[in-house]
Formats: sequence, C-alpha cells, structure tokens
Amino acid sequence: MANPLIEPMWEGLHVLAHVEAADRSISGEATCVLIASDGEDVSDVEPAVTSALARALQASDAILDGYVTDQATRRGEGISLAAAPRTRGNFITGMRVEPDVAPADGGDPDRPLAFVAIDLLRVDGQDLFDVPLLERKRILDSVLEPRERVRVSPYTQPPLKPWLDSWRASGFRGATLKAANSRYVPGRETDDWTDALASDRR
Repeated sequence: MANPLIEPMWEGLHVLAHVEAADRSISGEATCVLIASDGEDVSDVEPAVTSALARALQASDAILDGYVTDQATRRGEGISLAAAPRTRGNFITGMRVEPDVAPADGGDPDRPLAFVAIDLLRVDGQDLFDVPLLERKRILDSVLEPRERVRVSPYTQPPLKPWLDSWRASGFRGATLKAANSRYVPGRETDDWTDALASDRR
C-alpha cells in the first residue's frame, strides 16, 4: 500500500454519529444520533457521550465514523494521545510516543466511555466520500474539539512495527493502515484499508 496512514485498531461499539446543530433542542444543544453498524439507533446507550459530542462539533452538521469505547479514557492523571504535545494537529511526528490509553481488558465500570472519531463523512451539508482520507482527517481535526468524552484517533506513517509494539503494550490488538488518498466507500470493504495484528512483523 502506497503512502499509508496508521492508526490504532479501536474496539468497542462502531457507530456513525449524526450531529445536527441547526436542529437545536430546548437546552440549546445540537442533536446527536448514534447509529450502529446494524442500523440500530444506540444514542441512549451512553447519553453523556452523545451530549458531549453534540457540544464538541464546531460546524452546523456532520456525520462522523467512530467508536464508543473505554480504550480512550483512563483513571488518574494523564492526557489523551490525541492532545499529546508531540503531535502536529493529530499527526504523530515523534517516534515512540506512548499512547495514554487504557488496555482493552474487558471494560472498567469506573472508566468512562468516549466517542473516538476515526473519519468524517459529511460536514456543513457537504458529503466528503470522494475527498482523500488525509484531507478528511485534517478537516475532522478542525471541526471537532477534543474533550474527556470526545477524542480524535491519532495517526502516523510507517515504519509500522514500532507503533504496533507501542499500541500492543497499551492494549490494542493491532493497527489499521489506510491509504492517504483513499476515498470512503460505505457498506463494503476496500483494498485501500487493511488491518495489521500485533503479532505481525513488518
């Protein structure tokens, strides 16, 4: 794969988040609906996440691809990798940055869930399916304000193995590689995206 972007392999509830600022509730918040991969509305699964996501959007409307997961939060002090000082925007520029995420150990009832955005499919009424992935990532960084319950997945570039080792140590099963110029193809697999498990040697 030419010019791949590498990000952690997130686990949790995979959803599309539909956020609409124009249709504001009585409280003045934007509305947020989470749709699972089977088409079910799961917005009520974690109300604090949907509320935080509605407040975090810096646009009139958006559809975001992401996960509701506890991998992005942890007890105690620390900052999320998405806001780490050794990143440029959300792109990791230094090697061996330790991701400040919790292991995927079956869940911790004291660890809050968060929405982790991995892609942006629509913003301000414009579909982004044909926009290259790297540009979609840049737009995502500009329209979503990270907070405790809302994160943006970090990404980097090869070599792969140091990141696999680092992310595996933090509980991830592996990494996902996506061509930087790939388009979003809803509803089916694409050759431009592939997973690399932590046991892979690359």
